[in-house]
Amino acid sequence: QSRLLQQQQQQQQQQQRCHSSSSAASPAPTPQPPIDVTTEATQGKGDVEKKSIFSKLWDQYSIEGQKKRIEMGERLFRSAQYRANDPRWFTEGRIPYEFRPRHALLTMHIWFIHKRLIADRVDSHLALLVQEELFDILWHDTRARIRAEGVNELTVNKHLKDAQQLTFLQCTHYDHCFQEFATDDDKRLDEIAGVNWLYVLTKDEEAYNDQLERLTMYVEYQHINLSEGVPDKYFWEGRIPWGDMPDFSDMKDNTGKDLVEMGDVSGLEVLPKNWVKMLTDAGEPYYWNTDTNHTSWKSPS
Repeated sequence: QSRLLQQQQQQQQQQQRCHSSSSAASPAPTPQPPIDVTTEATQGKGDVEKKSIFSKLWDQYSIEGQKKRIEMGERLFRSAQYRANDPRWFTEGRIPYEFRPRHALLTMHIWFIHKRLIADRVDSHLALLVQEELFDILWHDTRARIRAEGVNELTVNKHLKDAQQLTFLQCTHYDHCFQEFATDDDKRLDEIAGVNWLYVLTKDEEAYNDQLERLTMYVEYQHINLSEGVPDKYFWEGRIPWGDMPDFSDMKDNTGKDLVEMGDVSGLEVLPKNWVKMLTDAGEPYYWNTDTNHTSWKSPS
């Protein structure tokens, strides 16, 4: 536990460094101008509460309002997806490159964004609409990833329902950690470790304690980062400075011995800079350059 607390202090110190380079956050879906949510990103909730019923209806039902929240939901989702798909989770971090651990990593980052949206200080009504859009995009993406696994089309909806149930349980368990043990650091860290072991490491009895500790401190840090650290202006532009990845170097096994270097990870495709792997609705992969907006069916690696 003392080691966990030391790592927590180190992660909090990194927060100051990562915000100085916030422009290096994960890419937005396409190069677009910032979404104009409010003229002052720092306005308080008192201003939001004065929003008229007509403004709320406009946000929810007008074409422009729908376009705004779809763009915002897409940007936030792609930011979470970009971070969750970082190859270092599966190489240095030794997380299995399988559907459930990958989905759990994506769910983790969606949960960070979800917590920020429900506590939004700029436009709480629009934030709730964006949150709904965010989860709609997640289910759409999950269905495509299920199809990419090659399952029978008749069972896709069943697999999607199972994935949705796991997603809600994981988010609920994270909520429990931070609500029930908000003032008890040791107990909260233990609970977060349990959630990560259950979903990210899929109850692996041979999981390394060192690996689990580093994942736990990452969740603790990102919860603070998204809730308190990311400026409203950056967040509402869809730019999230996630900061550093967990440091998985020099990990030990459960007997205290150094872990051997990881070889190639089956199925993992490491792409050149600015390239990301996408899926069609049918689950077919294609590749997108976030810098040039070029797409290709052929892998650039």
